[in-house]
Amino acid sequence: DGPIIGIDLGSRRIGIAVSESGLIASPHSVMRNEGDLPSRIDQLGRELEVVGFVVGIPRRTHATAGDRKYRDFAEALRQKSCKPVILWDESLSTVEAAEHLRAAGRNRRETARAIDMYAAAVILQSYLDEREQAARRMS
Repeated sequence: DGPIIGIDLGSRRIGIAVSESGLIASPHSVMRNEGDLPSRIDQLGRELEVVGFVVGIPRRTHATAGDRKYRDFAEALRQKSCKPVILWDESLSTVEAAEHLRAAGRNRRETARAIDMYAAAVILQSYLDEREQAARRMS
């Protein structure tokens, strides 16, 4: 086990979350969706010594032409990093992140700046929770 990066892939911004423990996801950063994104995320992964990546994909795009950009990105990141890249349902992650930020008293401007990395944390936490439940069922 080791750190895992969660990714909320947006058309303009990419939200990044990290789980050091494999139990709790934390918002990390936001980067622009420009240039060689798989290389930039791979570099971050190397710095954090991650064991893999979780990329959010909207449920509505599964098995449709709309999912191509997510699958292409995931494959490019897998090839660049030589690490597992898991596509994970991101449905409502941005809505949930916005609710958490508002509940924490963040204003609209703060929420707009932080929403992508918090959405990535929601995606990664969902994956971690499911993985933990699966492990419990197996034991």
